[in-house]
Amino acid sequence: MSIFEDARNGVLGGAKLDDYLANNPNILGEQDPESGLTPLAIAVVEGFPEEVRQLLEKGAKADVLSRDDETPLLLAAWKAVKERPLIIQLLLEKTPPSIVDKTSRAAGNKTPLMFAIEKRDIDSIKMLRRAKASLTIKSDEGFNAKEMAENMARKDIRDGPVYRALDPDREQMTLARIAGTVVSLLLYIVAWINSTLNGVVRRATGLNPALDPTTHQRVVGTGQQPTKDEFVEKVDEYVRGGPLERFFKDKKDFIQDVARKAANLEKDESTDLGKKDLLPKTIKVSLHKQVIYCDDSSSMHRAGRWDGQKGLVMRIARITTQILPDGEGVALCFINQDIGNSANMTSQEIVSRMDSLSWDPNGNTPIGTNLKTKVLQPLVYDEIGAGKLDRPLLISIMTDGMPSNESENELATTILECGRKLEAAGYSADCVKFMIGQIGTAGGAASFLESLRSNADIAPVAFITSDKLDSKFTEFHANERELDRWLIETLFTPLTGTETKKDL
Repeated sequence: MSIFEDARNGVLGGAKLDDYLANNPNILGEQDPESGLTPLAIAVVEGFPEEVRQLLEKGAKADVLSRDDETPLLLAAWKAVKERPLIIQLLLEKTPPSIVDKTSRAAGNKTPLMFAIEKRDIDSIKMLRRAKASLTIKSDEGFNAKEMAENMARKDIRDGPVYRALDPDREQMTLARIAGTVVSLLLYIVAWINSTLNGVVRRATGLNPALDPTTHQRVVGTGQQPTKDEFVEKVDEYVRGGPLERFFKDKKDFIQDVARKAANLEKDESTDLGKKDLLPKTIKVSLHKQVIYCDDSSSMHRAGRWDGQKGLVMRIARITTQILPDGEGVALCFINQDIGNSANMTSQEIVSRMDSLSWDPNGNTPIGTNLKTKVLQPLVYDEIGAGKLDRPLLISIMTDGMPSNESENELATTILECGRKLEAAGYSADCVKFMIGQIGTAGGAASFLESLRSNADIAPVAFITSDKLDSKFTEFHANERELDRWLIETLFTPLTGTETKKDL
């Protein structure tokens, strides 16, 4: 097997790649005698993003041309058989701005952006435009990228999003703002039902939000009051074709299910989550994908820390999924242990999994390093690369001590890197927010969290609690109403800087 065959088969990585480089340090710049492609170009065309990532990390150059003068970026947009957006994202991080538009005679002098337009690849179009891809360069066919998109939209209205993607900053509405908009929309739906159907929701649940005139104008407009069926149709029209559609993609009854479950919260006498002051916060917290990142280092066996953390995790999972439709769950990760299939767990699955685990007797605390590899890579970076990040995330991090096996600054560095990667992919940095809290009373943990609290760079997206989480959990354990209220208020705090109104 040659390096080119290994690249074509998707097995060029790890020790195998290291062996090739040890034998020939210049091998990544060589071309396959048959195809004329470099190893990186082959990985790009075959659609292996992890292989592309490792090749770039090991020194493969994103500006090295293949035999017919194709850049890896051009080949990704033109010929990648799968995973095109993620591969383009990886390449753009390493591609010099001066060659983003580089093309070749073999490609008919079409730029990468033109190929993305032809393939109706919205996410790749947005990334290329944010990288300053040209709208005015013409191909051999005599059209530039803007004219191609205009012609497509003129022929078929369904290609309108392709044209709009050419101006991604204008079209972009952050996921965090969308979550705020959903809160307003859900409360408006309940208010409209109350005002139109003689307060049926208010009588059944006590839920009686005010009918917001701004939202009413946007959804219903002026004129005669719609019937119930017409109202449902207008809500569907309001969601369809706009930024909210991304939130509800492939979730046909999401709005109806959340509104119904939110209203039913008032019937639950064991919790205050449906009360007037907490309901908007409960909805907003729940509309963020909850990720719970737990400490399982060896020190967690002390002073009941593991049991305290277990109780917190179970409660967070329960209250943050209570109003979500069936199938929408919580992600659970640990610093040391890999538990598998944990990206979307129900509250009952969380309980079962937590009962079967314990702290790791040999575990360290590489909290920042593993936040990147175990949480952010699969749940954020892979998703934005594939254009599938459809909900903002709230990541709750629990720790009982100082980091080990890494720099003390690694966690803050990882949080900042997350924001940069989101922005590079066209999202707002506040699409992923962090709540960081202490388990136990160790002085080292308190000092570490204080250093994070005083770090102004991460402050816009990270909230470091002053409470000892397990102590507070114990304090409120006998009063479940106050426990739920404290947890929702704590989880809501990182979200308070997020805009909650939209302008469409």
